[in-house]
Parts: sequence; structure tokens; C-alpha cells
Amino acid sequence: MAFDFSKIDRTVDLKGLQADVEEAKKNSGGDFPTIPAGKYEVRVETLEVKGTKADPNRPMLAVSFKILSGEFKNQRLFMNRVLYGTKNDKNMIASAIGFLEKLDSGVPISFNGYEPFRQLVLDVAEAIDGKLEYAVDYDDSRFNSITIDEVFEVED
Repeated sequence: MAFDFSKIDRTVDLKGLQADVEEAKKNSGGDFPTIPAGKYEVRVETLEVKGTKADPNRPMLAVSFKILSGEFKNQRLFMNRVLYGTKNDKNMIASAIGFLEKLDSGVPISFNGYEPFRQLVLDVAEAIDGKLEYAVDYDDSRFNSITIDEVFEVED
């Protein structure tokens, strides 16, 4: 059964909606701003192992950070590390382990298979959620685009 979009179109003020969309594009730039290289205070928003966009069966460590202050407050920084099917899986996994260790979660970090690693990442995410923030050095032109410089406990 095909969806009848014309029915929705008849119930919406399309001219008003189009004007609202144009205004929203002006306010947001149409997509995310380019974040320049620099130092940022952040917290981890998402930390997970998931499939890549190109291949959902190819796991990658996916991390997003929310910038907490300054000109780019509330914008996001992203880091992805494909863990399987690269020319150098061992180094990709080692890089992911090193990154997770720098989060200072208190969870012992190791790689004992993809499913245990996925669970480990969830454990790390739970351990740091709402408890830790980070000072990071960000440069999207580097392989390791985000380097954790300092870890801060969140004060209540």
C-alpha cells in the first residue's frame, strides 16, 4: 500500500511551512557548521559500536561529543573508528582501545572479540554518563581527530 502524501499536503499550510523551512535553514546554515581545529570542553553524548553507513555488518566505534562552552557551544564533534574489514584491523582496534582508556571510565579495557567489545563500550558509556567531562584537542584533518587532554569529574 502506497502512502498518500497528497492527503498530508491538503492538511498543512504548505506556504507557511516552506517559509518556516527557509527561516530554519538560515538559522542553522542548512547543516552542521564546520568546527575549526582547537581545544574544546566536551562531554560524551553517544558512545557505541554500530555498523557503518555503507555496511551495517561492518562494526565501528562511533563517538559524539557535545561542546559545552564557547562559540560552538552545543555543537557536536564526531569520531568513528572502523573495527573490521579494514586493511589494518589490529591497529584500528588498538586505536579504539587507546581512546577508551583515555576516557578514564574505571572499566578495564580489552578486546576479546567483537560482541564482548560492543558490550564493553556500553559499560564504558554507562560508567562515564553524567560523571565525566573532557578537555579535548580537535583537528578533523588528523587520523585521530580527537585527543583527550584532561578528564574532569562533573560536580553536582
